[in-house]
Amino acid sequence: MYNILIVEDEQLEMAALTKIVSEHIVDAEIYTASTGRKAINWIDSITELDLLLVDLNIPLPNGLDVIRYLREKNLKTKVIVLTANDDINMACNMFGLQVNNYLLKPIRTSKLLEVLKTTLSIDSEKEERFEENKQEMLTFLENFEYVKWIERITQNLLEDKSVNHSKDLLNTVIRLKGLELEKSAKYNQQLSIMKYDRKNFYNILRTLINMSNDIFDLLHRKNLVKVEPILRAQYHIERHIFDELKLDDVADHTFISSSYLSRLYRKYFGIGFSQYIIERKMALAKILLRYSDLQINQISIELSYNDLNYFCRLFKKVTGKTPSEYRLTEDS
Repeated sequence: MYNILIVEDEQLEMAALTKIVSEHIVDAEIYTASTGRKAINWIDSITELDLLLVDLNIPLPNGLDVIRYLREKNLKTKVIVLTANDDINMACNMFGLQVNNYLLKPIRTSKLLEVLKTTLSIDSEKEERFEENKQEMLTFLENFEYVKWIERITQNLLEDKSVNHSKDLLNTVIRLKGLELEKSAKYNQQLSIMKYDRKNFYNILRTLINMSNDIFDLLHRKNLVKVEPILRAQYHIERHIFDELKLDDVADHTFISSSYLSRLYRKYFGIGFSQYIIERKMALAKILLRYSDLQINQISIELSYNDLNYFCRLFKKVTGKTPSEYRLTEDS
């Protein structure tokens, strides 16, 4: 997500700039100010300001004063200046304030977009991928496909080797759906301070899963989607994948009989309920073995297998390797 502050006192130009940025910069949170004072208020209140797009000729304090204030706070915010004055002395003054670029008015849309993407170091391929992921996640949410949602979040985390993409994706979907997540600030704070590595991988994944649980819980409580029994069952299983799961308990939470739920799993997945649970847990075990620093006995306990030997037998039955062999093979 990019937090962008646009400072422009001309209403028509402000509207045009806002439209261009919102339509072409994926996942931009746009703030606007028509005076230097309002701009400074935003600078003080926005937690992480990525870009300041500022016209120099605004009501006092002027654009240069706003930039000076920004730099006095030692913020690393990128700055693009908009000006109708092609003055080399002014340009030198701006570069002394670590201005990243400046554009002469009137500004062509193509030039503005070029400078924006260069300044923000936007990778077009990553931008397109984010947009594709966003649409995919919105579809999963609308269809209450929680398993696909979790698989996508996990896959993004593994591919990017970074927390930011998954975190920004969840926040974007929450914002677009108009959901008010009670613990959103807490989750974002936790994710922001965790570096992606083997030591933190498990905690990062659990936080993303907990955040996802809250999103789907809220959606379900508000009756915003119609949920079929098999999807309710899958949701309950994934939500409690780290717990011991029994057919009767899942059936109770799905509001159907145990025998009917068992038949549904045979119908949709071609395997029994118990085997489905084992395969889902072993899929998670494989990820934790490969990407986290959890010991095998810790993974066994986290997945509610208190008997380590039993866990190892199940893992080998599903994967053809013991947990130790799997970790050694995947690490090499």
